[in-house]
Amino acid sequence: MEGGHYYVTDDRINALWNKGIQLMGEKYTWAEAILQVLREDTGWDATPYQWATAGYAGAINSGKTICGILFGASIYLGFLNGMDATDAPELMDERRLKAIKSVGKLFNGFINRFWETDCKALTGCDWSKKEDIDRYFKDEIYKDTCFRQFEYVIEKCINEKAMANQ
Repeated sequence: MEGGHYYVTDDRINALWNKGIQLMGEKYTWAEAILQVLREDTGWDATPYQWATAGYAGAINSGKTICGILFGASIYLGFLNGMDATDAPELMDERRLKAIKSVGKLFNGFINRFWETDCKALTGCDWSKKEDIDRYFKDEIYKDTCFRQFEYVIEKCINEKAMANQ
């Protein structure tokens, strides 16, 4: 993996990917990592956005949760679609409906590519078991799973952001 990682060719996505990997190395969850890199790329302040994923480790530690990358990206896409809102979304708010469509598109693409959205199914690790957590890091399971998923989701969210800015 010299000079960056071996999946991404786009410089911007590569920079975001590297930042996410750094955060994961610091033991942040993938949900926190993806939200942070996308938030920073969008120019949003840390508060209040970053707090939206702060408790996600509690979900992971249950051993039964969706991929944290998808969780964090879903939050980002909700914020992205409601950027100019001054109040909570109404049920039929166009921005809310756009966020639902955007997240649905992300999930469907993810499922088509990786077959699952469940963290345990994707990594083979039950995060409620210490031995699985240790194995995830020792065997670097994330390299063939989470790294690829992180890259995929970053690219999709950057594309959504570009479309939102048009």
